Amino acid sequence: MLTELDKAVLFTIYKRANKSKKAHFPIEFICKGFPTHQHGFIKRSVEKLRKRGLLYVKPHPSGRSYGLTDEGWELARKLEEEYRIR
Repeated sequence: MLTELDKAVLFTIYKRANKSKKAHFPIEFICKGFPTHQHGFIKRSVEKLRKRGLLYVKPHPSGRSYGLTDEGWELARKLEEEYRIR
């Protein structure tokens, strides 16, 4: 079961990637826009989503970037439709 924060992280990556499956971002960029006291929770959420197969990791010399897998992209798209209906 995904928490509201997990869904928010997925949707944030989806929107910032402009709905692209190939885009990936460092954790600092994913945390941007969320309150600073939640950044630790977001980092844990990203790792949880990675372990569930909804995010992939792309290593870089300066750190790691995270992007949506096909399954994560589909879930984010469904979340977008769900929020649009409300």
